[in-house]
Amino acid sequence: MANAILPKFDSEGTFTITLASLANGAGRSSAKITNSNDRPAAIITLKIRSGGTGPTLNRTYKIYLLRDAGTIATDGWGGTDAAFTPENAKVIGQIKVTATANKDFYIDIDTSDFGPLGEEWGIAVYNDSGQALNSTEANHAYKYKYYYPEVQ
Repeated sequence: MANAILPKFDSEGTFTITLASLANGAGRSSAKITNSNDRPAAIITLKIRSGGTGPTLNRTYKIYLLRDAGTIATDGWGGTDAAFTPENAKVIGQIKVTATANKDFYIDIDTSDFGPLGEEWGIAVYNDSGQALNSTEANHAYKYKYYYPEVQ
């Protein structure tokens, strides 16, 4: 039987990012993830819960990919869980919301479409929904799982 090149997945990791009560028109970056095994891509899975007041129908939560090349970081990203204003960062996904209060919105993003992750990377979330996010941090979730090609 011939060999096949199939994706091999590492164990799941989590981002350090605080989205509780993130205001409309505000962004937040995650802390850096160190890609010590030089994995080229990851699947990112996010759950973002709307706040007690329903967001505006068809507005969005935008997700950005951040990279740090040592001397240059995306939009001057400091690599910490902090307020963040995207300028030139690449939007890698967006969640279109309904006008439903306290609703969980999900997205899965494959980073392979955006080139190798590099040595250090992270994400940012920008709330453009018309309302603040849910105020309980445990109601949001942020995961990633590296994958890479392997001959099997």
